[in-house]
This record gives sequence, structure tokens and C-alpha cells, in this order.
Amino acid sequence: MAQHSTAENNQTEGPLILGVSWLLIAVPGVTLALRIFCKTVLSRGLGWDDLVIVFAWLLHVTYTGMITHGVKIGVIGKHVYAIEDASKIPEGLKMVYISFVIIIFGCVFAKTSFAITLLRIVTRPWMKISLWFIIISMNILMWTTGVSYLAQCSPAAALWRTELLATAKCWPPIAFEVLGMTAGAYSGFMDFVLSLFPWVILWNLQMNKREKFGIALAMSMGIFAAVTAFIKTSKLVNVTEIKDFTYFCTSLILWASAETGLTIFAASIPSLRLIIARMRSSYDRMDESQKYGLHSSSRRTAPRRGDASHDTDPYYYMGGEAITLADRKDDSSDKSILGKSTIQQTQEISVTYEHSMDEEGMAANRVDTFPARLHSPSPIRF
Repeated sequence: MAQHSTAENNQTEGPLILGVSWLLIAVPGVTLALRIFCKTVLSRGLGWDDLVIVFAWLLHVTYTGMITHGVKIGVIGKHVYAIEDASKIPEGLKMVYISFVIIIFGCVFAKTSFAITLLRIVTRPWMKISLWFIIISMNILMWTTGVSYLAQCSPAAALWRTELLATAKCWPPIAFEVLGMTAGAYSGFMDFVLSLFPWVILWNLQMNKREKFGIALAMSMGIFAAVTAFIKTSKLVNVTEIKDFTYFCTSLILWASAETGLTIFAASIPSLRLIIARMRSSYDRMDESQKYGLHSSSRRTAPRRGDASHDTDPYYYMGGEAITLADRKDDSSDKSILGKSTIQQTQEISVTYEHSMDEEGMAANRVDTFPARLHSPSPIRF
């Protein structure tokens, strides 16, 4: 029997697994909570994409909880020969195998959610057909992989109870390895394709270039999920030949968690632009009021949501006469893009007025300009 050093016996990846895994729960969880807040408070309510991604996050939490249990009992993250209580090994391996199935489902739900979001904003038939193909094919392959992960042996308990292997009927090891690598590579490639869709959608759209780039970039964060998917897939090479699986599975656990966590994070980022747009709009209005001295004598208070006059923007005065800009039911073009299948055109206009007092309070004539926005009532089709 091979002798191992004390350092090897004490080596454990448990703290690393717990720290990284729960971080990959917390950060996507915060962005997801902000996404739900934006949709329910600042936008038009939740859609199917929101419900699907919440379910994906819950599956991710379940996965992390099972992995945590395997670490706590002293199995996952430790060399198999260094596990103090060998009777705990079957329980720990059971947590690994079942949790891997759960994270596969959670991952494909997260990717499906983003594809549903894109379906809400595309109008060209070929784009809709492409997205439906991605959703259906990806779900078929990933669900098949998840079910096969446990079905590769009959009974499935033989995967974590070695005493059952002698009588169990199992697939050749290479069969599931090929299936798993195919599903992982396809999943990563679909992440890459989905990250390109926003650029195709917005490329020829007549809108501010800076806004266009910002929205497209925010909706393309899935490229990082694609990278993690490819890295995770590379870890599956010769995985069936690994003898020290309780220690080796650390990399698989972390990269699987990273893929799902980054997918949820990336799919939630675009919705956060609603908060940024609202904050920027409030700041701009306050800055304009201070700059042009629009105090109580020359300005009316901007109506709040729910007031009887909520359909009008703040008043601007010229020569004692109130000027009202056109109604803006959306705070910015961002909100229109993320909430509807059409995009409102935004134009920059200038409003000029005469100011009758100079800095010393003497009569004077001065013309100032300040920007305002006017939304076209007709949507831009693409």
C-alpha cells in the first residue's frame, strides 16, 4: 500500500470549494434581486424569462447546498486515501453525482431565460427561428446529458457504492464522457452565439452610438459564461479514469458553478440599466434646475408617480408662459428595449428662453440653451 506524506493527508480543497461556491451564489443573487426590483417597480412586471431564471438560481442554490454537505462530512475536496471516515465516501459521492444533474438543469434554464429575453425584442423571422432552435436543441441535449449521468448505471447507486459495481449494468466509460463533452461544448458555443445577437439586433438601429454600444455590451456578458463552459468541458477529458475522484472533482464543481452563476449574472445585468437611467434622469433634471435657477417662482414641482398629473413632464417657462415637453412614458430608450419588442426613437432638442435678470439683479437679456428629450410616438422596426 502506497505511503503518503502528512502534508498530502491534510490537503483539502474544502474551504476553497465553499468560499467560491457561495460567492457564485451571492453575486448573481444580488443582481437577480435587482433585476426583479427593476421589472416589478420600474418596468411592466415579470415575464417568463424572469421566472425561468429565478428557478435556475434556486437550482444553483440547491446544488451548492448539496456540495456543502459533502464537504462538511469530510469527503468532497479531500484525497480518497486521506478521508478519515471511509463509510462517509458513498454519501459524499452521492451528493456529487446528484448535484451535477441539478446544476446541468440549472445551467440550461439560465441560458434559456436569456434566449426568451431576446425573443421579446427581435422582430425578424430568421432571428426568432434561430432562437427557438437554440432553445429546443440546447434543452434536448442538456436534459439528455443530465438524465444519462445517473442512467449510465443500473442501479444508479452503483455510481457511489462500489460494492454494487460487480452486478450492476453500466455503459462503457467512454460513452458518457463523449456525451458530456459534446453537451458542454455545444452549451458554450450557444452562449457565444447568444452573446452576438444583441449586436446584430442593434447594429443598424438609429440611436445614439454610445447608448447602442452600452446596451449591446451589457447584453453580451454571456461571452464569459461561454469561456467557463469550454474550460469546464476540458476538465471532462479522461474523467472516468480518475481514481482520486473526491479530490479531483473540485475543479468540476467550481467550473460548473461558475458557468451557471455567470450566466445568471450576465442575463440580469441588462435590466440594471433601468436603475442607471432613472438615476441619471433625476440627476440631469436636478442639475438643470440648479444651473438655470428654476426655483419655485419659475418652476413647478415635477409630478410623482400616481399623481393626477403624472402624464406631463416638468414645466419650463419662457416669458412667463409655461412650456410642456411631450409625454415620456419610458424614461429612456433602454427601458423600451428591455421591456418591449419595439424601440422608441430618442431625439435631442434644444429649448431656448430669455432670462430677464443678470447676476447683479439688473435687467438684461440672455439666451441659454439646455437639452431635453422628445420621444417619437412611432416605434423603429428592425
